[in-house]
Amino acid sequence: MPKKPPTLSENGMVLPELLAPAGHLEALWAALENGADAVYVGLKQFSARAHAANFTLDELARLLPFTRRRGVAVYVALNCLVTASEIPSILDTLQALSDLGVDAVIVQDPGLFFLCRHHFPTLPLHASTLTAVHNSSGVNVLEKLGARRIVLARELTLEEIQAIRRKTQAELEIFVHGALCYSISGLCLASSFHGGHSGLQGRCVQPCRLRYRQDRRSGYFFSCSDFSALAHLHHLRKLGLAALKIEGRMKDAEYIATVVRAYRHVLDTPDEGVHAAVEEARNWLARAPARRLTEAFFGVDPSREILSPHRSGSSGLWVATIKRSDPKGLQVDLRHSVRVGDRLRPESTEGKEAPPVVLDGIQAQDGTFIAETSAQGTVLLTTRPPLELSKGARLFRIGRKPSPINKLWEAIDRDGSRPLSYRHRWNRPEVHEDHLFPGLFNVRRQATSLWMKIRSLSDLGRAMSSPAHKVWLVASRENLEKMAKKHLHGAQKERFGWALPPVLFEKDVDYYRKAVAWYVAKGYRAWEVNNWSHLDWIFEDDKLFLVAGSRMNVRNKAAMAALAEAGCRCVVLSWEITRDELRQIIADPVPSVPVVSIYGRPSLFLSRIQPPLLENRPVRTPRGEAYVYRKEGALAVLYADRPCNWFEKIPELEAMGYRLFLMDLAEGSTPLEPGQWERLLSGYERRRADAPYSLFNYDRKPIPDSRGKEPGLPDHERKVEHLSERD
Repeated sequence: MPKKPPTLSENGMVLPELLAPAGHLEALWAALENGADAVYVGLKQFSARAHAANFTLDELARLLPFTRRRGVAVYVALNCLVTASEIPSILDTLQALSDLGVDAVIVQDPGLFFLCRHHFPTLPLHASTLTAVHNSSGVNVLEKLGARRIVLARELTLEEIQAIRRKTQAELEIFVHGALCYSISGLCLASSFHGGHSGLQGRCVQPCRLRYRQDRRSGYFFSCSDFSALAHLHHLRKLGLAALKIEGRMKDAEYIATVVRAYRHVLDTPDEGVHAAVEEARNWLARAPARRLTEAFFGVDPSREILSPHRSGSSGLWVATIKRSDPKGLQVDLRHSVRVGDRLRPESTEGKEAPPVVLDGIQAQDGTFIAETSAQGTVLLTTRPPLELSKGARLFRIGRKPSPINKLWEAIDRDGSRPLSYRHRWNRPEVHEDHLFPGLFNVRRQATSLWMKIRSLSDLGRAMSSPAHKVWLVASRENLEKMAKKHLHGAQKERFGWALPPVLFEKDVDYYRKAVAWYVAKGYRAWEVNNWSHLDWIFEDDKLFLVAGSRMNVRNKAAMAALAEAGCRCVVLSWEITRDELRQIIADPVPSVPVVSIYGRPSLFLSRIQPPLLENRPVRTPRGEAYVYRKEGALAVLYADRPCNWFEKIPELEAMGYRLFLMDLAEGSTPLEPGQWERLLSGYERRRADAPYSLFNYDRKPIPDSRGKEPGLPDHERKVEHLSERD
């Protein structure tokens, strides 16, 4: 059955689609029952919410006839980065989704754009918010790549969304409710750096929720409140947006029901009644488990409104305060009703949320046992497992006892539609993986070369005097304008390249479009792109030398092929890449020349939110992990206290077949002193790293332990931890 026609307001205006999360069957049911036009679901693999229950392909085959009979679209989120070894299984998954005819697939990885465009052209694609689209140029490029809809970054203001809407006819989707990440969408490496649990793979362990300490101050400096655009809904519905999206695939059905109902109510209310509708909807949301709500970047002062540095940011509805804890249970003062089976969580003092418990029993003051309380009063609670909490501690309800899943499936099956059929294997087994991608380069035949990237124009002389075969300079406005007054002769221009910044907002687009054109006309041919938007400013010219930077997050050969088609001859592989992936990617021939970052201090958090911290001072977690904060223009940046250094791995990388290596000096907590330049170049020549340093994910598994346990530190990192205390 086709998707239902667009929802119209009373005056005939087409309303944006209300898109709800469905991390499990009960949540999907709640979304449908409360007015969602569409839902997005994840599979057991390849989802950016790997810890949600998610769905199997067989379950999806049973669900789709049911949702279609109700005119509700189902989008499948394959929005995590794909590692090199996962290409065969992702092809099988895409074949199944193509057979099932899902309404769209939400993707982040460049490789999925390539595979769908070439092998599954009937699959509609939505570009995930993790593609980091901050401007209309990014929309233009992703639309050319085959994206039917682009989900804009969550860090945009209302004015920026309006400006992008005016400049494109593409379908645009924005988030309107739910949790916020501190770091900019698609650019966070913090969870991966300590432990290998990449947020870009859907395995984030939420380091932004920890309590940090700087000097004598401590707080939840990066913990964000939850977003609610409810007050702006009457304006958003008039912008011509395709969809308004609610975050929350980890949430329970009651939360989904409440939030969808609230937004449906306001969306459907005529202009003259919208103020009263918003107030009514806010009252409903006040009873939904969540963090403190904020208007985020739609507000006047986003940093002040989003951050809650003096609160843990624990999610859930504050339902009770502890009066006394004893062997019999917890005596509490109630703020909201609770019932047996509720999932509760005590507020954490460390920031990382405490494990949940189940409410096992409720005893009223007269000694009787009850199944549910009133909204106020004093009762005795018992939990499974038991809790011991101090007086004044707070309990949050994070979920209700779920309905029996079997009964929901029975209701779906009674609907009368038979499950859809699909193939479990890719329909073109005769195409070997080695022949999936156009092989253009045999990198083993090349000589080993060093590239160097710098941040300041003042370092250009030293970089040009180094053994680097290519020198990249960050294309900041300051550097672009100062460089215009300098003159490089032909050989210098051959060695020189511009590295475009990964985050540029709509106000920057015209400036950078003109700057790129001006420099190209002056003979500057080498450009490193770090966001899809950059490809909108690079004019078609066979003489240009384009490189995809590390922020394009390439971890598989399909992604290399996608960027080769976009004109990139070389690809700097992701900072998160592992040894196992490196071995698989290098098999000749390759679609583009891979570049390995062997030194650098990449930003772990890159944010538009300014925390209440001092620059260039250590910021530590309870476990002693140290970071350094800097403000760089309009962005806040958090770096690790040590660089990534793979100098000792160069012989192994060369044996694999790698020939191009990048020393990235463009990011870091402080500029390099003259003596450090010599030590780094000496370390490169000697293939030895000076402690303290990190290997990042080099020795880790491409896909970490699914139980979320952090592997032990490699020996060199244990040594470095000891040295860092001394240093």
